[in-house]
Amino acid sequence: MRILTALLLSSATVFAANTPPTPQIISANMRAGTTLMDVVYQVNDPDDATVRVRALAFVNGTRSFANVLKPVTFVNDTASNLGDAIPANTTQVLTWDVGADWNIDLGQVKFEILALDSRGLLPFDWITIPAAQGQPALTISKDTPSDAATLNALFWLYADGDPGLTLSNGVLTGTTQSGVFHGVQLAKGSSVSNYGPPFCFKKMNLDPANGVETTYGNSTARAGLLNPSNWHALNAPFGQLSILMIWGQNSHGQAILPVSTVGIVSAAGGWGQSLGRKDNGTVVGWGNNNSGQITPPAGLSGVVQISKGHDHSLALKSDGTVVAWGNISTALTIPAGLSNVTQISAGSFHNLALRGDGTVVAWGDNGSGRSTVPAGLTGVKSVAAGSAHSMALKLDGTLVLWGDNGSGRSTVPPGLAGVSAIAGGGAHSLALKSDGTVAAWGDNSKGQCTIPAGLNGVTAIAAGVNHSLALKSDGTVVAWGSNEFGQCTIPEGVSGVVFIAAGQYHSFAIKSTIP
Repeated sequence: MRILTALLLSSATVFAANTPPTPQIISANMRAGTTLMDVVYQVNDPDDATVRVRALAFVNGTRSFANVLKPVTFVNDTASNLGDAIPANTTQVLTWDVGADWNIDLGQVKFEILALDSRGLLPFDWITIPAAQGQPALTISKDTPSDAATLNALFWLYADGDPGLTLSNGVLTGTTQSGVFHGVQLAKGSSVSNYGPPFCFKKMNLDPANGVETTYGNSTARAGLLNPSNWHALNAPFGQLSILMIWGQNSHGQAILPVSTVGIVSAAGGWGQSLGRKDNGTVVGWGNNNSGQITPPAGLSGVVQISKGHDHSLALKSDGTVVAWGNISTALTIPAGLSNVTQISAGSFHNLALRGDGTVVAWGDNGSGRSTVPAGLTGVKSVAAGSAHSMALKLDGTLVLWGDNGSGRSTVPPGLAGVSAIAGGGAHSLALKSDGTVAAWGDNSKGQCTIPAGLNGVTAIAAGVNHSLALKSDGTVVAWGSNEFGQCTIPEGVSGVVFIAAGQYHSFAIKSTIP
């Protein structure tokens, strides 16, 4: 077995005045003819008499969660030289029984000492916003830690045996003990996911400072601040966090979370594409972009709702206007004077808009009359576009449907009433009733209209091309229909859900928590 002396993990300080501990491996050697490795180390720290120390090892010298090993068996009474009160600036000896922990040929191994002082896990450049305007003083970081710093923190937490973490096949995810992070990928190999930093923030009891907290007080104290979206507060509790989870077809990366998913509060899916609306009113997109359908127009802001068509996208702004982008077709030509819009819905090649006066406007492809709103239709409270048909839910809980009626998708089931929400799929329709049950009709070739037995307590519904989703009041999700791409296989950790959506052959859930 060959030994590669460790790269050193230096735990960063939370306060700039503090000097972080610096681990130093003096020697690391295998005893001839044994499986014992003798490691001599010390942690240098001018500020602290003692530090917390842990150890990791990496197969083939690659510092990655795909190669990580956790030393457990230390002999010759050396286990006491790892712990929570190890003297700083003092030589320590560890004797690791490699064979007792891993009875395999490890090849080249990197042994690593991790050290943490009392000040925290991640590097921050802190300033203090003084108390003013009835608000307390607040300590705010003007930057966000790098991926490298977050990876260091995740390695520390893993070495520390944090119960909120589990490792499988090189992917680090949250467990039930991690709350909202349950089932969420935090790191893969040596790459940090979008939710890695927020996980570490929660462990440090940090959360993003809000606008009120960062705008009051002495302007001098805020000099040199970077992008306000990166600010984090030290003396504020960990706040609400929304986490987007996606599963199903990933042919164009539509089910891979992009860098910008933190802060997404709603989502929409099309044919190989995904859109997310962020809590600041902006839109991000990922997946197939052959027609620019996931590239929002420059400066788009104030968005309150999004919807996806086949290869075009819609956004409803807070001023009641609609913006469209993507494939150049009649589906993008917003009707002149369209305003006072309260809801939008995109079909494959047509669009619906509900106005504040309860009337509906439709435009785009008019095959089978999908964009021809029935004469005299008023009193509408919600609209939904299927692939080639249109749905309107009236204030009295009844439905009006028009457009393609293949498989009976536009034929309202006899006696259907008391409807509170609607959704249109490829060739099927869904209705949520006020009693929490679901009705479905139209194409059932993939079982998309076969409601699971006993399904009740439903609060929201969504429809893909040939699958259906329901959100229950307990925050769980139920799916049925085609599972060709896993779009109906609910991933671990999809709980505490507050929003669902369906793309062509993929599914979305957003879970949120307020500790």
